[in-house]
Amino acid sequence: MCLEQVRVEEFGGFVYVNLDPAAPALAEQAADLAGEIATCAPEVAELTHAHRLTYEIESNWKNVIDNFLECYHCHVAHRDFVSLVDMSTYAVTTHGIYSSHMAEAGKGANSAYSVDGATVRMHAVWWLWPNTCLLRYPGRSNFMTWQMLPVAPDRTREVFDFYLETPEPNAAERESIRYIDEVLQVEDIALVESVQRGMRTPAFTQGRLVCDLDGSGVSEHAVHHFHGLVLDAYRRAVESEHDRN
Repeated sequence: MCLEQVRVEEFGGFVYVNLDPAAPALAEQAADLAGEIATCAPEVAELTHAHRLTYEIESNWKNVIDNFLECYHCHVAHRDFVSLVDMSTYAVTTHGIYSSHMAEAGKGANSAYSVDGATVRMHAVWWLWPNTCLLRYPGRSNFMTWQMLPVAPDRTREVFDFYLETPEPNAAERESIRYIDEVLQVEDIALVESVQRGMRTPAFTQGRLVCDLDGSGVSEHAVHHFHGLVLDAYRRAVESEHDRN
């Protein structure tokens, strides 16, 4: 009486599990992602878990990811964040099952948290289909994982894990965690819950996307990319159900 086998693989400094043993390896599906992580965060495997934040959000998980995948709203909604990074360098690139979001750290003082003595001078973010985000913020060596877990059609649980050089965050890292928890997340959760309320109204039909072919941070092409992957998943599920019947 053997247990069912699952696919397990090391990828980008973490261990990933797939319940379908016949699924293609993540290294095949997102080959370029491993290289990007190795370039931007070569020490990721040596970092240790230091903190976790969790949130219960009154919104569908896809709406939460829509918000994450564009920074078109950042200048209006995240005054401190746009002082932390140089938004003129913000670039978004879509790939097969992921997208990358890169920007240089700002050169002067910012209102988010102190980056004095920072060894990481890039804001590097990756979204991996369907609901995993990988992040690296300016500061001491760090890496974060962020999962948006569907709980109900209108509810999502977010789990935010911080991996740092030491098991205990130092003063600067506590400040950055406080900023993410008490400022940035508060701003984003208010946005996505407001959008969810709007989608419940009779006036809602569908959104409009702002796309910049140069892939800048004020473009929503990564949202469009995500929507395409969602539609493909729906289509495959329908075809599979049809084949079974």
